[in-house]
Amino acid sequence: MCALSIKRRAIPYFSICRFGLVLALILSFWAVGGHAQEARYRYVSLDQIELPTGFTSFYPSAIQDSGRVYGTLCDAVCGVTRLAYFKDGKLTLLPPVPPGSGGGPVNARGTIGGSIFPDPSMFAGRAALFRKGRVELVPPQPGEVAAFVFALNDNDTALVESYDASFNLTYVLYHEGTATPINFGQSITNPFFSFFGICRCINNNGIIEGTEGPGLFNGARGFRLDPRNGNATILDPFPGDPTETLAWGQAINQAGDVLGYSFTLAAPYHERIGVWGRNGVFYTYLVENVSSNRLLFNDNNLIVITEIFSTHISYIVPKPGVRLNLADLVVNLPAGQDLYFIRDLNNHGDMIGSSSTGAYFLLQRLEEEDRQAYATPVVNNARRAIPPAVIMHKRLLPQLRQLK
Repeated sequence: MCALSIKRRAIPYFSICRFGLVLALILSFWAVGGHAQEARYRYVSLDQIELPTGFTSFYPSAIQDSGRVYGTLCDAVCGVTRLAYFKDGKLTLLPPVPPGSGGGPVNARGTIGGSIFPDPSMFAGRAALFRKGRVELVPPQPGEVAAFVFALNDNDTALVESYDASFNLTYVLYHEGTATPINFGQSITNPFFSFFGICRCINNNGIIEGTEGPGLFNGARGFRLDPRNGNATILDPFPGDPTETLAWGQAINQAGDVLGYSFTLAAPYHERIGVWGRNGVFYTYLVENVSSNRLLFNDNNLIVITEIFSTHISYIVPKPGVRLNLADLVVNLPAGQDLYFIRDLNNHGDMIGSSSTGAYFLLQRLEEEDRQAYATPVVNNARRAIPPAVIMHKRLLPQLRQLK
């Protein structure tokens, strides 16, 4: 486990008004979910699911608004895989897929984005969509040896990473059988989307967000881009603090607001978490002196702060200026367990993630009237097999650091 935050390490960048008006704009982001500070969650262990014969682990990757948790089933070595979803205590198998298939993001239609890596010892695989019992391979780019779907909207438009044999990266937009390299124009240079495999970085209007610039720690800026017409907005650090010289985009909602960081590497360290509105203005929600590495939010503007290497704590920000320890809101958190990494979040506020010891979990947000007592699950912290596509992505990131 790394001891320092990604933002605190100097690693290279890889293909890596008036007060009343301002206040009104900030509050407009929070028109829904006004009682989020009273949220409570039920912990469901995803490692205790009864699995079909021949499978030993379930690797969760995404959660739908329906509450379905989608993921990949593996045998002991992940030589045999199967896609499935979990809901209401039951695991449902999806139609068979080719060997080495792995799921990633999922949309409202139930389409799963992912990839197929038949042999994890070889860096060779294809990006794919799994929908309605069919496997739809994304047409490869010239010289492509490996590709992954890392983001997907509800119109089945996918963002794809495509790599050649020299680890050169091309970002591709795939829709209705056509795979087109994204034209980032002249204002967006060296674009980068996610450290963590998948992201919510394309909305249903096809608008994408990310981070661009010479380096993650050298002139980095967030961006918002409409690939249909090339309209791009560079998202600058918060102008009210000149020490904040870096900005990272993290996620986009259906309104086109971009969640991200404005921060400094100078001592004393601090990071500002907020949202760039469609006008490009950064609205602050929280300033903190711990260094986190991942932000999520939903269309109700519930923000999650996660992957803090130093504490293994995740937080929610239900409204500007309020940060709550997520573990304190869980009614049946197993003793000794942490909520280190939140992987995905839906519009109801349900989340999936993993602990620092590798235990997978679902956090179900409870309705206000739900006051029943929930049993505390027994958690198994044993490490489990990981789908080949995930293994390949993890191997790739160190290689890219060396190249850039």
